[in-house]
Amino acid sequence: MISAGTIFRGHRHDFMNAIFPQTGAPNGASTGERLLADAIRRARSANQQLLILHLGTLALPRPHHRRIARALLQDAASRHDGQVFSLRNGDLALLTPITECPGTDDLGHATDPARLADTFAELFKADRPDLSGMLSVWNIEYDQARIFEYLQALMTRTPAPQLDDEVAPPPANVEDIASLLAAARIGDLTRRQTAIEIVPSRGGGGKIMRPLFREITFSVEVLESRLAVTGRASNDPYLFRHLAGRLDPRMIEHVLDDLGHQSPGAPRLHLNLTMDTILSDEFDQFAGHCLALGQRPGIEVPLIEALRAPEQFAAMRARVQSRGFPLVIEGMSALALRLANPACFGADLVKLDWHNSIAPHPHPDLLVAIKRLGAERIVLQHVEGEPAVAFGLAQGITRFQGRYIDTLLAAARLKSCPHAGGCTLHQCTERGSAVSAATRRFCLNLDLLDRGMPEIMRRDTGG
Repeated sequence: MISAGTIFRGHRHDFMNAIFPQTGAPNGASTGERLLADAIRRARSANQQLLILHLGTLALPRPHHRRIARALLQDAASRHDGQVFSLRNGDLALLTPITECPGTDDLGHATDPARLADTFAELFKADRPDLSGMLSVWNIEYDQARIFEYLQALMTRTPAPQLDDEVAPPPANVEDIASLLAAARIGDLTRRQTAIEIVPSRGGGGKIMRPLFREITFSVEVLESRLAVTGRASNDPYLFRHLAGRLDPRMIEHVLDDLGHQSPGAPRLHLNLTMDTILSDEFDQFAGHCLALGQRPGIEVPLIEALRAPEQFAAMRARVQSRGFPLVIEGMSALALRLANPACFGADLVKLDWHNSIAPHPHPDLLVAIKRLGAERIVLQHVEGEPAVAFGLAQGITRFQGRYIDTLLAAARLKSCPHAGGCTLHQCTERGSAVSAATRRFCLNLDLLDRGMPEIMRRDTGG
């Protein structure tokens, strides 16, 4: 093995040729390493830096890690005349001139190679709170020994497995999936979840919770089980939205039936629809039926769709709000809320995704963003435990949705239901989220199940 001590400053050709000869066998190098070696040889000046994002060090890399990280590096490369390389061990490399005036770009640290560490810290903090050892930045003239050792060790590594989302399913498979779902009962593919609002009790000194709305949406878990490709639907939002769009007509039909048999006192209905469906004649007919029934359901649209086609979103928003239907932007991460200004969408509500990394020390920019948007317009969703509720209430957020809320509502129902003796908390929770009649039929108090919780407890839960 060649020692790094034999590498001398200023001889890039020599130390690269030691691992990647310009002619002959490839020495086990993949295309990424070969292209990187050639780029280092061709570097016109010593004022170049090599940034290595060690994705291969993550124990369980998520598909979106590579997708987002590569997009950030590619953006930095395009702005700073650099190149991005995918390496055999799963790492990503960025070769770029050293920035003379850091922080002058429109997106600041998101595009400046010298400050990408701040952005990557946000991306990986849930899985790797300490970024040390995950990012290396080397000067190609003065850090030749380190670069040499890294590339030499790279040749002994087994290539990293390709992540699922890097290979798109063949078009024929997508059609097969759509046909399979089309043959399924719509109730088996959907679930519902009740959001709540926590407000001060009239007597003071305590708080009460009351159901706010019931959301009907396609179940990612059920779709994945039908696809027999665990993780495919949730990791590929475009595939998920495509499949959901194909099922929108059946969702509308089901919702109209639900509204026609709605229990007295049931909270307002919310449903997810694609923008193409909302802009169609079918939505006009749906809206007319809803208004005839005296109902104004909320319409939820993912942030990713609003960003994809702003003009289409504006037209869609006008159609929804002109009928008096609440419009909700969902899928807003804490990072997206910090970077964007969701108030410009003109939606009635914005759903902020909860993640445990937000607490106990929320980023100051997140708190500023919540105040800028207005806590009264935020629904904190994916609530999995009490810390999320505590965080929300501390910031003035009073609306919550998630599995923890499902459990609280089930506990409230069991406390007063005359048939509670034959049910467990888990059973009541599952039946409350079920749309399928096959699951709901075991409940002997469907009116209470649809209302979410007893009316008296909405008024008198006390301290």
